[in-house]
Parts: sequence; structure tokens; C-alpha cells
Amino acid sequence: MDTPSIILISAAVISALASLVIAYIPRGWGALVAYCGLLCLSFGPGLTVTTEALVFWGIAALIALGICSLLPDWVSRSRKGVGYIVTATIAGTLVGMLISSAGLIIGAVTGAFCGALAFSRTPEGKTLKFPSSEFLNYLCAKGLPAIVTACIAGLTLSTLYNYYYII
Repeated sequence: MDTPSIILISAAVISALASLVIAYIPRGWGALVAYCGLLCLSFGPGLTVTTEALVFWGIAALIALGICSLLPDWVSRSRKGVGYIVTATIAGTLVGMLISSAGLIIGAVTGAFCGALAFSRTPEGKTLKFPSSEFLNYLCAKGLPAIVTACIAGLTLSTLYNYYYII
């Protein structure tokens, strides 16, 4: 393996892992960092990231970032429940990765919902009043960036795994 390949793959892995950490910061930058990792991976020789996947996840990352920037300041800065939502989203993504690419997305969405539901059952989360519009709004505001970030990072890591261990 040549030096540019090692640099691109290292940058992709570091970006994917960093994006999962950044997902706990409630501003939505994790999706953009994860997408940069996927983009680095697409330039690696022999690794196949389709143009459709790059376009789809690029648009998804921009939507997640746009939603975070349009939220009221008090919502975008809120950290309430973010730990529950992001951790459950990552767990759901990992379980979904075992199934398929669609399973990756379904697992992330299911994880985000379960994390928000678990948070709504805590004393601090009672204000979300599950099921209510407040719950759904908060889930969308905090869950969508987490879902996009976890899915892109999961796609990056599973592409590398499939290339080096399956083939």
C-alpha cells in the first residue's frame, strides 16, 4: 500500500471516529466531519464508494447542518438528552451494520427513537411528554444530526472492513 492510500484511509478513519465524538456536541458538525471522512475514502484506490452514496450522504449532511443552524438558539445549544439519543443511535447503527446498508439507516433511526424515549422517562426528560409534539420536535432536532452522522461514519467503517476483511 502506498503512502497516499495510507494517508487517505487514516484520514477517513479519524474523521469517522471524531464525528461520533462530535455528535455529542449539539451543533450538528458531526455530519460534516463524517462526510469528509467518506469523501477521503472515495479517493482511496480500490475502495468503492458510489457517486450515488456520496451525493445522497452529502445532501443529508447539508440538511442536518442546515436544520441545526435554523433551530432557535436555546434548542440548538441544549444538551438535554443528547447523550441518550447519540449513544442509542450509534448502538442502533452498529446493529444495523450487521444486516445491510438499509439496516444501518433503520438501526440508526430506531436507536435515536429509543434513546429519546429513554430520556423522556427520566425526571429531566419528563418535559418532553411522550407522546407529544414536543417529543417529536426534540427528536427531530437532536436525532436527525445524530442519525446522519452515525450512518455516514458507519458506512465509512463498514466499507473499510468489507474491503480489508471480506474480500
